[in-house]
Amino acid sequence: MAETLGALSAALAEQHASRYSDASAITYFEFGILLAHMDAEIPDWLTMTPRWARAAVATGRSAAIHKLRESRQFARVTS
Repeated sequence: MAETLGALSAALAEQHASRYSDASAITYFEFGILLAHMDAEIPDWLTMTPRWARAAVATGRSAAIHKLRESRQFARVTS
C-alpha cells in the first residue's frame, strides 16, 4: 500500500488539477482515504492545489479516520 500511496502522491503532485472534474475530485478524495489508512499526514504540496482538491483530500482522510476509529471501538466491544 505504501507503493500505491507514493505513486499516487507523485502523480497528483505533478498534475495539480486546476479545473474541477468529478473524476479529479474522486481521486483526491480517495487519496485522503489512503492517507488515513497509512496513518500519513497531508503532504505539503497539497497547499499548491485548488481549494476543492484540498477539501476532497481532507474530507476523505477525515471520513476514513472516523470509520477506522469506529471499527476499532466495535472490535473492542465484540471481543
